[in-house]
Amino acid sequence: MTHARKQLPKYCHHKGTGRAFVRIEGKMYYLGEYGSAASRREYDRIIGEFVANGRQAFCDPDEILVEYLVARFIDHMEAECRYCDGTKKRLTMLLQLLDNLYGKSPVSHFTPTALKAIRRRFLDDGLGRDTINSYIGTIKQFFDWGCEEEIVPATVSGALRTVKALQKGRSSAIEYEAIQPVDDDIVEKTLKHIRSTQIRDMIRVQRLIGGRPQDVHNMRCCDIDRSHEIWKYTAFTHKTKHRGKIRELAIGPKAQLILSRYFAQSVDNPEQFVFSRSEARYFERRYGQTITTACKKAGVPPWTPNQLRHAAGTEIRERFGLDHAQASLGHSSARITETYAKVSFDKAVKVAKEIG
Repeated sequence: MTHARKQLPKYCHHKGTGRAFVRIEGKMYYLGEYGSAASRREYDRIIGEFVANGRQAFCDPDEILVEYLVARFIDHMEAECRYCDGTKKRLTMLLQLLDNLYGKSPVSHFTPTALKAIRRRFLDDGLGRDTINSYIGTIKQFFDWGCEEEIVPATVSGALRTVKALQKGRSSAIEYEAIQPVDDDIVEKTLKHIRSTQIRDMIRVQRLIGGRPQDVHNMRCCDIDRSHEIWKYTAFTHKTKHRGKIRELAIGPKAQLILSRYFAQSVDNPEQFVFSRSEARYFERRYGQTITTACKKAGVPPWTPNQLRHAAGTEIRERFGLDHAQASLGHSSARITETYAKVSFDKAVKVAKEIG
């Protein structure tokens, strides 16, 4: 990780030539006649660019390695708060892959051929077409960021943009079926083979509120407004937070009954997570793995936490209509139909009163 210097490079006098200069990482930048207003402006310009460059020396693109670009982006990612946990995990995985394969190569040598070689690796690993397109798109965005920071030449970023996404039916990539809802009777059979009371409660709460797995993992006591009959849960971090979206979920009587047992622990620390995260790094993975293991023991078809959300969405749509399902699930648009309804928390409250 880079560390900011305590002092900026100084405005200096080169007595032999009478010119002003500034030295950055051993390299001298001449500014013009010492003491002149023009040399002061040039000094301010170079220092401004130096600070904007993360207080890093200016390098020739052919001298900048991919591993340096990766390290700079990791610094940027850690400093920014707009990345949710899932996005950070995906970015970290892709950055590690780039570093392992091309870390010692100059960024100016990363061509569309290199990007397609990574795509071929994903194909050989058996990833789905949508996943591969998403990963390749993220790598393109990574180099776009490098171009914005003037680390990557615009020609490199532009060339990578010419690599087209895999088209359905026109590649060897696996086409996975859309996620289907899981039947409630299968969920109940699975729950009987899960020892952890906490994970059983997490599953039930997720099914009742129609949330994503991370909505349950990241639920904090202070994020839940319990001043009304139907509680309002405003997630502090979520999938679309970086787009300025607000994630609100209605919590009805059934889910309230389950969650109430966990609120006693929040008296001293309201920012405490509702569900214990003693192993936070593996919390999400453990949640899914526990379900998979229980499915095998119960002898039922395997299902994933995301299918709980689809089950909730299907039930709400059948009973209340598309606009209520959209409101309850927190979608900004209705993807399944041509009708786009206005999202209203009042509709989510109505749903939560009856089924949540």
